[in-house]
Amino acid sequence: TFYTERCNIMCLTLQRTNARVHLVRELKNLSVIVENLYQQKVFSDEEVSKIQTERDDFDKTSKILDSVTKKGEAACYKFLRIIDMTRKRTLERASVLPEKQSAASTENRRFDLHHWISCYPFKEDTQMDFWMANKNLFEGNNPDLSYTALVLDKQGGDSPSKIKNDLLKTDENILLVGKPGIGKTALSHELLRLWAERDNEELDYMFYFDMRETSHITKAMSLEDLLFSVFSEPDEGREEVLQDIKRNSDNVTIIFDGITDLSSSVVKKLVEKDLLPDAKVIVTCRPDNEEDFGDFLRVEVKGFSEQTTKTYLSAILGDAQKKVLSNLELLTLCHVPMYALMVAACFSSETPEDSSQPCSITEIYINIVRFCLQMNSNKTKNIDLNSFIENKSEEILSLAEVAFHATEGKTVNLTKLPREDSCVLCFLKSLVITEAITTYAFLHYTMQEFFAAIWLLKNPDKIKEVFQQCLTTEKKHMKHLIPFMCRLLTEKSPSLMKCLISAQELRNTSNWFFKEMINRFLPYLLWCFYCICCCYFNDL
Repeated sequence: TFYTERCNIMCLTLQRTNARVHLVRELKNLSVIVENLYQQKVFSDEEVSKIQTERDDFDKTSKILDSVTKKGEAACYKFLRIIDMTRKRTLERASVLPEKQSAASTENRRFDLHHWISCYPFKEDTQMDFWMANKNLFEGNNPDLSYTALVLDKQGGDSPSKIKNDLLKTDENILLVGKPGIGKTALSHELLRLWAERDNEELDYMFYFDMRETSHITKAMSLEDLLFSVFSEPDEGREEVLQDIKRNSDNVTIIFDGITDLSSSVVKKLVEKDLLPDAKVIVTCRPDNEEDFGDFLRVEVKGFSEQTTKTYLSAILGDAQKKVLSNLELLTLCHVPMYALMVAACFSSETPEDSSQPCSITEIYINIVRFCLQMNSNKTKNIDLNSFIENKSEEILSLAEVAFHATEGKTVNLTKLPREDSCVLCFLKSLVITEAITTYAFLHYTMQEFFAAIWLLKNPDKIKEVFQQCLTTEKKHMKHLIPFMCRLLTEKSPSLMKCLISAQELRNTSNWFFKEMINRFLPYLLWCFYCICCCYFNDL
């Protein structure tokens, strides 16, 4: 009854001239108000179109007020509730009065719309939460978006902490650092979920960019192009929304997931706060790339804790988890969430005739590659898989070459595939940029590095050059190919390699590879060890 009475008062208030005259003069960002009224089904498409055809903001505001009051108490309540929630954007800020003003002018400015709207005791209302209002869209097709807690190590903290709302609450820019597959992207997605589900009545913005899938972010791109062309463009009032973002950058959060460099000028300006100086910027990257973000709060993602690993494996594998827990090599892998998933997949598909399970990430990838090739051979039973791989070796090695050059160029976008064979495409996902342009990317960056290592072993004359690149600042990321090559060259040579590269070729490479690697990197490692010892004893 109380709120019904308040709605009656609100309806009368909008009809009266004492508040209406100030609303007509001082409301701004009308597109925000109209869009919210449309989302709450107060306005129809036709009514929105009629409002947009009005000559200026004065006429548009009058039209909005007239339309709302005609619809009665509930519409007035929703309108004022929208004004209350968006007041920072839709109401003019109170200004200091000049020393000399006419009596009428002074009286006019004494009416404070911010104070006026705050006097209404609005009840708790979740209808304005876009995410909650649209969650029913996923009913019947609801993917499992559960998040398993990761261990985080905050800069300046004495002990690891688990993910909470703290990363969103802090005003500092955040750098999420971690090795491949450790959960940086999962954590950034969890931040998106927490942002969407938080109890916040104020209008704000969240932009998420997967930097591994945004080759169309050009060096000359503007802020407007980045936000509205790459990300999402508002249906109406593009310029008004952009200006609102610029004026209220403290309510903007931008996530750049998987940054490898700052070659894009607009991304660099956002990171360095030349654009949207009060926005919160969250960056995820590998440790190799963190030197560009010195002023950020560094948070290292360390993956699963020991207990979380056991809980995860128990949920996925049941009793079969014992086979993983009793194998130290596998258990060590599983602290990396992506590898835990792969290990679980290997054991969940185990059959009695299976050979020993993989104990390294290279072996896991070999299993994945062989499984994908078998599934795409159109003959899942009674197939000589090795013969099939040999027949498709040209296509597979051409993909490996593309992977190598993309890795060398610090990109995951494969714009030119030598052949679009089904057995090649099964390792990739398509990224549609425009109707005319489609690029491809590996399912994960580490899979791209795995294929790049295969191409190097097929072209061993390039290996020494890669060793040299690993010692440079620009190409040090190439070091991630070396562990894959080491495992592929061991005596326990996986059958996949024999299908693509002859056993004699592998032996020839192996004869000098390990000696060359030790000669190249041992002096560097010894020097690092010496420096660490010097720092340690100096501290003592």
